[in-house]
Amino acid sequence: MFSKFKQTLKTDFNNKKKRLVSLYFLFLFLFFFIIFFLLFSKTFIYSYINYFYGISSFFIIKNIFLISSSFVFDSLNNVSIILISSLNYPVFITFLCTGILELSLIFSAIVSSFNFSIIKRLKGLFLALFVVIIFNIFRISITIFIITKFNLGIANLMHGFLFRLFIIIIVIGTYYFWTKKIK
Repeated sequence: MFSKFKQTLKTDFNNKKKRLVSLYFLFLFLFFFIIFFLLFSKTFIYSYINYFYGISSFFIIKNIFLISSSFVFDSLNNVSIILISSLNYPVFITFLCTGILELSLIFSAIVSSFNFSIIKRLKGLFLALFVVIIFNIFRISITIFIITKFNLGIANLMHGFLFRLFIIIIVIGTYYFWTKKIK
C-alpha cells in the first residue's frame, strides 16, 4: 500500500502541469487568506463578529444552561465579556474565539479552488459561514459551561482541546464535504 502511494506521489511530482496547478492553488490560497484575514480582523467587521459571538453565547449560557450571567461589550477593546455570578472572574470572548482564523482558512480554500464553478464556490462560502457560526457558538458555550462546572485547569485543557479539534473539523471537514457532496 505504501509503495502505491509512493508511486503516485512520484508520478505527481513528475507531472509538470499538476505541479503548476498546485502552485497556483497555493498562491491563490495565501493571497485570499491574507485578504480575508485582514478584512475580518482589522476592520470594523471584527467588532460585529466579536459582539455576535459574545451575545449568542451569553444567550445560550443564560437560557439553555440556565447559568446566571450578564453580558458586556467593551467597544474600546472590541471584546465581549460574560460575567457569571458563580465565578470570581469574567469570561472574555477574544480574537481566537471569533472563528476568524477558521473562516479565513476555509473561505480561502474554497475561493482558491478554481476548478469548481462560481456557483459551487458561492454555495461553499455560505456553507462554511454557517458551519463556522454554529460550531463556534457551540464551542464557546460548552467551554463556558465547563468553566462553571469544573476547575479552571480542566476548563483550560478543554478550551485548548476544543479549539484545536474544531479548527480541524471545521476547515478540513467542511472543505471535504463541500468538494464531495455539494453540487
